[in-house]
Amino acid sequence: MKLRPVFSFFPKQIDSLWEMYLRASYVKSLLRYLVVLNLPYTSRLFAQEVPEGPSMSVQDTYPAPPFFIHPTKRLDAMELAEKREGTFITGLPRWEYDPIRGFGIGGEGYLYINKTRKDPFFAYSPYRHRVDMNVFVFQNTRYHLVGNYDAPFLGDGPYRMRANIEIIRDPDAQYWGIGRKHLFRPLSLPPRMPNESPSTFSSVKAYEEKLAEAFLGQDGQYYTDENYTRMLLESQLYNVAFERLLAGGRLRLFVGYEVDLTRFRSHAGTRFKVAGPSGQTVEAIQRRTRLDEELTDGTWEQLNLTGYEESRRWWISSILAWAVMYDTRDLEPDPTHGVFLEYSHELQAPWLGGDFRQNKVMIQAVGFHTPLRWGRWGRLTLAGLSAFGYIWGSRINFIELYDISSQAEAGGILVLGGARSIRGFRESRFVAPVVAQTNLEVRTHLYGFRLLKQDWVIGTVAFYDMGSVWDHLSQMKASTKGWIGSPGGGLRIAWNQSTILRWDVARSREGTQTFFAFQHIF
Repeated sequence: MKLRPVFSFFPKQIDSLWEMYLRASYVKSLLRYLVVLNLPYTSRLFAQEVPEGPSMSVQDTYPAPPFFIHPTKRLDAMELAEKREGTFITGLPRWEYDPIRGFGIGGEGYLYINKTRKDPFFAYSPYRHRVDMNVFVFQNTRYHLVGNYDAPFLGDGPYRMRANIEIIRDPDAQYWGIGRKHLFRPLSLPPRMPNESPSTFSSVKAYEEKLAEAFLGQDGQYYTDENYTRMLLESQLYNVAFERLLAGGRLRLFVGYEVDLTRFRSHAGTRFKVAGPSGQTVEAIQRRTRLDEELTDGTWEQLNLTGYEESRRWWISSILAWAVMYDTRDLEPDPTHGVFLEYSHELQAPWLGGDFRQNKVMIQAVGFHTPLRWGRWGRLTLAGLSAFGYIWGSRINFIELYDISSQAEAGGILVLGGARSIRGFRESRFVAPVVAQTNLEVRTHLYGFRLLKQDWVIGTVAFYDMGSVWDHLSQMKASTKGWIGSPGGGLRIAWNQSTILRWDVARSREGTQTFFAFQHIF
């Protein structure tokens, strides 16, 4: 059964004209593609044999799709030879230690439906359907439940559907402060006694250990700053989106709707059991937090922020989103070549039924190039991402500053710091209405094998992350001043091609962080 067009206003002539043009110059385009893009891979340059593809020709093995798809969207011969048929599950139980949240345990799993090699989209899609679930519970009572559904070529037509559910409760959500001023300020301990000068730290670990220490106040009670950079976050997010593929799948038009329910609470005044001055366990009162300070020092008023109220109902973000994407990548979960360009726009207004009035735009460019291959598995891929985000409006939900865009490819990019942005800094370390980020990676595939009827490829990654934030567009200048950087490296395991296990270690001016997660950061 064919899916009826969701976007009937998109002219079908675009596809037809594009197909006619490419067919008329097919030979010339194919030669240009082979010479320009694949020249670095040839045995003449590297004195080695190019990996062999499937023994049968592509035309004999894979049927043509029912509508035009650009040739560059086809998976390469090696990927097609290794791609699994049918339905299968990948996933792992996980445990980890987070210095913020303690020990955590959970699991992440993926259900893939690939169909067979007789499917007309087998050679053009990483999967036909994917459902993934992520459940995690931490020692500090944080829990995180995520469910996603993705269907390229929905209904055997030029459409794609995505749907997501995400539920979070985190008593240690990070609030390091909002605004460009925090890029230049050292980690400082709030004064604990009258006329005391603030203490500064270069290491985030030493800083957080000092914050957690209890001290005796002038009233004889113990106090602590353990949660100075933390707040309680509760969030429920639901969204659905559709894409219309044009120009042989290289151009994608996106429209979606999202509802995000959020509420927050400061830890100020709450009693916690912490280590006392002599190492004994005492009950201490949390003092004012960074959140409390910026609610009263004018930061929120200057930036038109809202979204926090001490005993309030859920705040409602009702978001209408649209985007334009240009995509020439091959295998989305682990590309070897191509580019991905995106402009996305999110609108919140009272007529949508939410509490906020704001606009949020994101521009990102992602590129991949594989200059070297060897043997059956080996390859070296250069990958890069640059992203820019900007939020403006008369009534901005402050938590929306924490990601560049929830419509970003591979999910929202939390800024700046943490597992998917500047990996050497704490998550959400630097936050402001204007943000820019660049990630550069050198990815390798080194060795592959088959175990338990599963295909595995082990590789490495070396990376450098950098970025900056600004309060207003007028602050942006062509200068490196105020940009932060973080080098690092790690391991990668490609599991049945579509699932990537990653382990990263990154270093910054404030210390070292390590992460274990699923999928590349881009």
